[in-house]
Amino acid sequence: MCVSHVTDVDGCACASLIKLATQARFLLTDYGRINECLRTIGDQYACVYLCDLGLKESNLAELERIRGFAELTYIDHHPIVDGLVEQLQGMGVEVVHDVRDCASVLAFNFFHAVLPRDAGLLAAYAAVSDRLEAGPLAHALMQRYDRDFVYFEALLLSHALDRADGRQKRRIVTQLSRLACPHQIADVPQLALEQAERIAVLRKELPARASTYGRIAYVEARGDALGAIANLLRDVCEAAVGIGYNPDATRRNVDLSIRGGDRVDVDLGAVTAQIAQSVGGFGGGHPKASGARIPAVRLMDFIQALAQHVN
Repeated sequence: MCVSHVTDVDGCACASLIKLATQARFLLTDYGRINECLRTIGDQYACVYLCDLGLKESNLAELERIRGFAELTYIDHHPIVDGLVEQLQGMGVEVVHDVRDCASVLAFNFFHAVLPRDAGLLAAYAAVSDRLEAGPLAHALMQRYDRDFVYFEALLLSHALDRADGRQKRRIVTQLSRLACPHQIADVPQLALEQAERIAVLRKELPARASTYGRIAYVEARGDALGAIANLLRDVCEAAVGIGYNPDATRRNVDLSIRGGDRVDVDLGAVTAQIAQSVGGFGGGHPKASGARIPAVRLMDFIQALAQHVN
C-alpha cells in the first residue's frame, strides 16, 4: 500500500512510481486526513509506503500500529521537526528524506534499480511542478530528457490535477503508472484547459473578493485549488504572501495554503508550524510554500500573527 499526498503532481507521481515499482495499491490523502487514511490500513498489507505527507508526532500512534504488521518506508522532502526522524527510525521505519529534492525524485532514486528509464519522467514532472528541478538528484535527472517536453507535460498535469476530482485523480495516477504521458491521458488536456480558463476568470474576480492584512492577501477559495488561489493572490493583489483557505466538511476547521515569493525573507514552513500550533492546529511546509489546518474561529489570529513575521 502506498499513501501519498493528493493535491499536487509530486504526491500523485510518488503514488504512480511506487505502483509501477511494486504493484502497490494506493490511497491519496491530504495533510489534515492522514490519520483517518492510515486507520483504514489493515494487516493484509506487508509493506506500506508513505510519501510527500509531512508527517508529525500526531501520526506516530497510527504508524506504530501499522509497523506491528508491515514494513514502513517514509519518503518525503518536507522539513521534519527535530527528533521525529529518530523516533521513526527507532520504530523501524526506513526514512528517505532530503529537503533539496521533491519526494518523487527521492522515490525514483530509491526504486531506480527496478524502474524503467522513462519512469524518471514522472519524477521530472514533479520536480518542475515543485520548482525543485535544480535539486542535486533532479538536476542530473533533468539532463536525461528534452526540457521543453518535460515542462509542457508537467504544466499540463499540474493544471489538470488542480481541476480534477478524487476519481479523476485516481485514474490519472493509474495511467501515469503505465507511463502514459499526461497529454495522452483521457480528461487531462480538457481539465488543464478548464483550469487555465478558471485562472483567467479568477484573475478578474479575486481583487474584489480578497482581503488584505499588511503584506498578506487572503480569500476563501470556494472549492478552487488552494495553492493556485494563494499564488494568484500574490499576483493580482501584489501581495508578498497569498493565503487560500477553505472550511472543512464540519466548518469547524479551515485548511490553508500559504505561498510567498522572493520578497518574503522568513521561512514560511517554520513560521506556519509555530503559529498553527499556537492557535490549536497544525501546519508546516517549505520556506516559500506551506499549509495548515486550524480552528475556523482562529483564522484571523493566524493571519495577524503571520503578518507580524512577514511585515
